Order: sequence, then structure tokens, then C-alpha cells
Amino acid sequence: MSITTFKRSSGSLMLAAFAAAALTTWTVPASAELSFSDISADTAFARDRPQVAKDSDGNYHIVYRMGVAGGEIDSSMTGSNVGYMMVAPNGDVLIDEVKLAADNTVNIATADVEVGSDDKVYVSFHFRSAANMQLIKLDPSLAPQDGTAPALGTITDVAAVNVAGSFNHPFIELDDADNVYIWSHNGNFGKYDSTLTEVVAITQPFSGPNRNGHSTSPMALDSDGNVHVVFQDCDTNLCTVSYGMLDGTDGSVLIDQTNVITEPLSTDQGSDTTVGDAPHAVHYNIMVDSKDKVNLVWVDKRNTPIWDEYCTVCASGGTLYFAKLDPSLDDQDGSAADMTVIKTVDDVALGPYKYVQAYMGKNDSVNIFFGQRGGMSHIRVSGSGKATPAVLLATNAVSFNGWNKHYPAAMAEDGRLFWPMVENSDDGAGSKIVMGKVSLGGGGGGGSTAPALLLLVMGAAALRRRMAH
Repeated sequence: MSITTFKRSSGSLMLAAFAAAALTTWTVPASAELSFSDISADTAFARDRPQVAKDSDGNYHIVYRMGVAGGEIDSSMTGSNVGYMMVAPNGDVLIDEVKLAADNTVNIATADVEVGSDDKVYVSFHFRSAANMQLIKLDPSLAPQDGTAPALGTITDVAAVNVAGSFNHPFIELDDADNVYIWSHNGNFGKYDSTLTEVVAITQPFSGPNRNGHSTSPMALDSDGNVHVVFQDCDTNLCTVSYGMLDGTDGSVLIDQTNVITEPLSTDQGSDTTVGDAPHAVHYNIMVDSKDKVNLVWVDKRNTPIWDEYCTVCASGGTLYFAKLDPSLDDQDGSAADMTVIKTVDDVALGPYKYVQAYMGKNDSVNIFFGQRGGMSHIRVSGSGKATPAVLLATNAVSFNGWNKHYPAAMAEDGRLFWPMVENSDDGAGSKIVMGKVSLGGGGGGGSTAPALLLLVMGAAALRRRMAH
């Protein structure tokens, strides 16, 4: 049965009628419900890698990478930018797209966002060519929040600060005092206070991280302010997942890098084009639950083409794994942990998936969103490691292409999703950021039993802007 939903937006019956006229409905498997709508300004730029944070009023603050006009996003670009938007809980755009850097300078590879205790917005972004990063602090309350795009200077609380050091895909987290913690894929760690003043100088506390592995959530803080990180440690084509724990006060090592993967690592490493049967871990995520247990998700690509994680047409992806650690079982004296002691849920193989983002859910369960050539899907893992069946949320034709499907979705704590939607199945023709709400079910068990629904509302945001003027 097909269900059509009409939604009033910006107090306008005219807008609701326009949105309804542009409505397209798909059917997805039972136990999943997802509706989504376009919130981006236009399709002139390719957008991908969204990250999102939520403020105390329930508004969403989204950052994402932008490509050059008419060009796809890839590692060879010499021009790109970071887009920032603020969106109300009902999907209305409050602050339209603001560019946070200068156009066409060097390629911006990664951006991340966190909201502080006073609803100020902290953004980090990384310049690929220059190998450095910047932090900027925004005050969205200084904008009219009427759906227009203010000048960057009018909403800047602290101007962009250049963070010294060489970075590869850095990510940030905030503590209760709005200190900013930085961790990058090449193993750089640092700490800045709420004024973006350096507190802990950039350092490399571990010796192993030498490839990035395309993590989307490599760092988490526990209730004591300690920092937990996960990273890829490679020897030729043998890449394992390493875990480490740092003191959040001064960055000293509490648990040195420790291999997470249980299976022995002394097997065939393969060649330049194949991984062989040795572990080749990518797309790793780390989350700390309400009991300070550490949840890990990663993809192991052994026995698959080594470049498949970047390839639209390659055949296979790899196996998705989940594990759980209890760092309190270690003496935290700065040496490596005994993984057989601190691992409370052993490596659980969840299925043939890739392009993973994972987030903490209700009752310390883990929500995992992953991309395949078929599209974006969801799976839930309970605190004990029990997984629900995978459910397809969006098809490849709607949401993904070769580049942006590395990062299938950014998720707010209430289940709201943000991800790139490619126009005409061609990233070079531009892509928008869309916002959706997925029904994930309750607790650590299965998903919703509501009828499956997939709604795409096209053009509503553009009409909102025109009406605002």
C-alpha cells in the first residue's frame, strides 16, 4: 500500500501543496520507515560527507564538503569549500548555506561539527593539499534565522584558528566545559579550550596510525573526560584496527595502541590489487555508551580487491564487525592492554557491508548505517552484540554514487539523518544534502513494525526561500 503524507511548512498552505505535487513514494522492507526532504540551496555544487550536531532547542547544525561548481568531489580537486546550514526540527531552513572558507584555494577533505553548552557551534575542517586544519566558532543567534544565508563574518564568534601540524581527516569532540578535542586519522591529538586557545599541543601519542582507513567517528569521550580513539595500523596490505586511551587533561597515554581484531595477523597479505586473507580493516567507528563501555564497528576487507572501498563497479565490499571493550579492566598504566581481558563482546560478523557510519542509540544499542551498491541500509546491534536484520532505507539511484557513498548518513541523536543526494545519478551535475527521519524501533531489539515508507519532497526548500523574500 502506498501512503502519501502532506506536511505544512513555514505556515504556508501553498508550500504544502507544492511539496505534495512533487512527492514520490517508494516501498521499502517492513521494520523501517524513512521520510526525507531536500534542504540544500541548489545543485550547482557537489556536496558530501555531512556531519551534524543538535542544539538545546532541537535545531540541527550541518557541515559538509562542497566541490567546485559542475565538478565532482574527488581527491584530485584543487578547489572546494565547507558548507554550513542550520535547520529547524520540522525541516525548515533557518540559516541557508554559508561557506566557511575561501573558494578554490586547496581541496577541503573533511569537516566536523559540535554544538557547545551555550549553543555556539564549533567546526573543524581540513585542507588536503596544505595538510593543515582550522577551527572556527560560530554564533547562530546572530543570524536572522529566516532561511537566508548571512555573511560568515556576521555569525563568527571566534575567527578561524589554524591548528599547527600535519593532519589527515581530523575530527572533534567537546566535553562539558566546551573544550575541543582533536583526533586525526594520521594519529595527531590536541586540545583547545572554548576560545580556541591551545591547551594540549598537537602530538602523536601512538606510533602505529599510518593510513586513514576512512573512519567517520574515530574518537569518543567517557564520563571521566578520558579520550578513546580507534585507528588503522597498516603493514603493507595488512591493516588492523588499533585502540588507544588518553587522559583528557594532558593527553598522556593510559592504554597504548592495542590490536582489536581477534584473528591472527600472520596470514597472506596479498598484492597491490588484492588484500589476501589477512585482515584489512577500514571504515572504523568508536562510541562510548552510558556505562563507559567502548563500542567498535569496522569493515574487514580481506579477500577482496584492495581498492574496492573507493570503487563503484568493484564486486565485493567486505564484512562488517562489531566488538565491545571495557577499559576499566585494564590497569591503564600506559602500556598496551590485553585484548582478551578487556574485550567483553568478541568480534561479531554482521554481514557483507561497507561505507559505515555508526552511532549510539537507545539502551546502549548501536545504530549502523552502511552503503552498498544497492543503497543505504540500517542495522541495529544490542549491547550484547545481537544484531537485527539489515533493512534497506534508500536505493542507490536516489542517494549514492562512487564518491559520496563512502559516507552514507550523518545522524542526530533523535534518529534524524542527513546525507548527499546525487542529481541525475551524476555527482558532476551537483548533489544536495537531504534531511530524513528514520523510525528505528525501541530498545536494543528490532526495528519498527510500522508500514514501510520512503518519501522524497523535491523543491520545497527553494520555494521556502523565495517566499521568505
